[in-house]
Amino acid sequence: MRIRDRWPAREQSVSIEENAGALAYVCWQVALDGTKQLHAQEFNYRDDSQRVAVITEYLVFLIHICDRISSTLLQPGDRESFIIKLTQFCAGHLHRNAEEVLGPGDYTEGFIDTFNNRSKEFSQCKYEKAGPGYSLLRTFGAKIQQLMGYDQTNRWVMDQITEIDARNAVDQVQKSIQNILGSSAAVDNQSEAT
Repeated sequence: MRIRDRWPAREQSVSIEENAGALAYVCWQVALDGTKQLHAQEFNYRDDSQRVAVITEYLVFLIHICDRISSTLLQPGDRESFIIKLTQFCAGHLHRNAEEVLGPGDYTEGFIDTFNNRSKEFSQCKYEKAGPGYSLLRTFGAKIQQLMGYDQTNRWVMDQITEIDARNAVDQVQKSIQNILGSSAAVDNQSEAT
């Protein structure tokens, strides 16, 4: 998967909102890819609403990962603003795409409810310097397993998510958040120097 995750050189500063918007798009791409990878591994989706539910879980998980990483990169006030904006942008991506696939409706409220519920659960899991602890990966994998079901075809979804797919998603988001925030800091430093 090819992702653009660096700001081009420019004279003005990059705002928290711009960084959050750029990272939300990365999270959206990673969530879509994760959902497609399950299908490519021959796990079955019952219907489009199940697929959208899996994308929702991916987005919520990735926002949590971004929150954990941003705690080391941003000041507390900036971090809070960044995560709020990131969540809003991810909710917007989900809403627009869910409307295209599932028809008119309010998909934002359900997304925010899922985010709030998962945030409580995920915050109880270990996050180490190198990334999420195994308990966080398993908690995420268990949510996907519940959505996909336990039939003969899908009974190994949790293993696929925990051992492979979630780790790949985390690796991409870790790299992207470093690149986005790092390249925006370079822009900020450049504009301060002039």
